[in-house]
Amino acid sequence: MNRRQLLKTGAGIGALAATAAAARYTVLSPPQRRDHASIDALAAEVHAALATRAGAQARFDYDHPLRQVHNRGVWLGGVTINAATLSWNARRALTTILREQLSTAGYERLLSQVPSIFSGVNFLQLLLFGTPGRGPWQLLLSGIHLNLRVGSPIHEGTAFGGPQVYGDQRGNERPGLPGNVFRYQMQAAHDLIAGLTPACRGELRVAQAPPQTCIAVQGRGGRFDGVPVADLPVRSRRQAQAVVTAMLENYGEGNAAYAWECLQRNGGIDGLYFADYDVDFQGGRRAGEHPSQIFRLEGPSAVLHFRGEPHVHAFVSVEQNVDQPLSLGDVVGTNPAALEGESLRAWFESAMVRQTHADCADYPSSSLAGRLRAGTLRTGDIWAAENWADDLVVLEVAGADIAPGLGRVMTSRGNPPQAHRTYRIATTGDVAANALESRIGRVASLRTWGLLRDALAAQAKTGGFRI
Repeated sequence: MNRRQLLKTGAGIGALAATAAAARYTVLSPPQRRDHASIDALAAEVHAALATRAGAQARFDYDHPLRQVHNRGVWLGGVTINAATLSWNARRALTTILREQLSTAGYERLLSQVPSIFSGVNFLQLLLFGTPGRGPWQLLLSGIHLNLRVGSPIHEGTAFGGPQVYGDQRGNERPGLPGNVFRYQMQAAHDLIAGLTPACRGELRVAQAPPQTCIAVQGRGGRFDGVPVADLPVRSRRQAQAVVTAMLENYGEGNAAYAWECLQRNGGIDGLYFADYDVDFQGGRRAGEHPSQIFRLEGPSAVLHFRGEPHVHAFVSVEQNVDQPLSLGDVVGTNPAALEGESLRAWFESAMVRQTHADCADYPSSSLAGRLRAGTLRTGDIWAAENWADDLVVLEVAGADIAPGLGRVMTSRGNPPQAHRTYRIATTGDVAANALESRIGRVASLRTWGLLRDALAAQAKTGGFRI
């Protein structure tokens, strides 16, 4: 090899080494820190390392309403973790916090989606609430099938500081969820069902599941699907405990123990109802005579919802004091009666009309995601009930161009479309982007009014919860 060839080979090796080093620091999962710093100190480092611009997007007061928000495992906002927003050492600190606050198996399962299985915390979105070292704090990480909360020890009566959401795409649309990392949780529920009589299995089977994200606790006056665990045989009650154990075991020992403490203060396993569902809220394959892949354990203070159809989305929400559940932000008003399903949809549409002065509103039933409990509500309750962070838009449509379905709805409400009149229709950004002509009609103009959740909160403050 002559000198020129040697130099070219050396340059190629150097470029390859530089690319590998860049990948290590920007793409691949940062390794755990070994300096044994406290969790508070590690979190303080993450807080301080956020660049000024990134910090404005990611750092909020501890009681900010965003801390109450969850969804079905999609990004919740904040800053995307990468080399430009968080230093290498801070990303290692963040990895260490997760390692410390999740079980060993839980860390591997919860971050087993692509790309997290390779990139770790990189490319997740980060929200940081509170100032570590100066009071309580929480990190909220969101990504594909993941809303993950870790933070300082919980003292406010809500396990994990808010809902935990996790999932896995593997086994999608395949009976039995082959290869899914959370399949064992579904199998624990199947073992419970298998030990029951046919009559009891019939009692706990419910036709259609509620919205998967409808996990705000109902309190003592709630209505729960299925059968009381307390009424099941002793063996089945033990198996119900095994199901809950399976759904909590991904989290660190201290956090899981606090969730159990919250459960025990409200009747424990015997205070829950167990239901399995023939079909999901959004439709799809029916279970029929086969074991259901969707089940729910719910009581006054807790909701554990496992949706394994078509793949896994799972939700854990546990409160200690059902009279004072997690509720953050400014007080927006007092709700006289719980709103859920069609009653919640009716209030959403009423608020959309009143806030925009539209002629009518259309909020899809398929978008219903939460509930509003009775009592004093705050901004965070509104945001969690809407929980898509969708836009509110107003469309102008000629009466002759209104879609037939919407025309029938308007007629049923005493406002039949007149062909030569122009109507202002309030709806969501999702409808405007994906189902405009089929659902609304041929639109002449469109105006965005900001986030729907902000309009809902404004209506609650000014007009209450009347429909």
